Amino acid sequence: GKTLTLKTLGLVCLMARAGLFIPCQDPATVPWFSEVLADIGDEQSIEQNLSTFSGHIRRITRVLEAAGPQSLVLLDEVGAGTDPEEGASLARALLQTLVDRVGLTVVTTHYGELKTLKYEDDRFENASVEFDDVSLSPTYRLLWGIPGRSNALSIALRLGLNPEVIENAKSQVVLGATQEVNEIIAGLEAQRRNQETKANEAAAILKQAEAFYL
Repeated sequence: GKTLTLKTLGLVCLMARAGLFIPCQDPATVPWFSEVLADIGDEQSIEQNLSTFSGHIRRITRVLEAAGPQSLVLLDEVGAGTDPEEGASLARALLQTLVDRVGLTVVTTHYGELKTLKYEDDRFENASVEFDDVSLSPTYRLLWGIPGRSNALSIALRLGLNPEVIENAKSQVVLGATQEVNEIIAGLEAQRRNQETKANEAAAILKQAEAFYL
């Protein structure tokens, strides 16, 4: 769902700039961007001697050279394809550079370190694509203000990976900080669902009251 969101955002901005109608149910305001710059997908190439990481860096280098105050920058899995610790540090430094240079940057990531940027600098914001824990599939609903949590083990189990391997992995995750972060995010998601349910109930009661009044 994350990559789909990035591509949709880029296309909508280009459509609006070209004067085309955009696919939305409600009236929407789309910012003007002089250019849309993206690093989405894998530019791995044996012919050009490019690894996955090298391909990303080559495109990001071109993005930095072209980006300006009216640019929209879209980065998919920023910092991926190399050592996770170095990749997260590089991604963090890159985002801190872009936030000073461009109009808007939207990135997808699995690095937990990047989710904390919001709490250090109010120019950053978290969002995630909702995941149904029962059906183990994305709902394609964008949740603003809530970082995504990893569902790798649940998805791996659904796809048929040996349950013993999954249980072994779970026991090792619990020993790390990742499990604690995921539990916090899960709590935020539950709180959001509860508030959404109450809001829907309040709206239904208001509708009934208005019907009685009429």
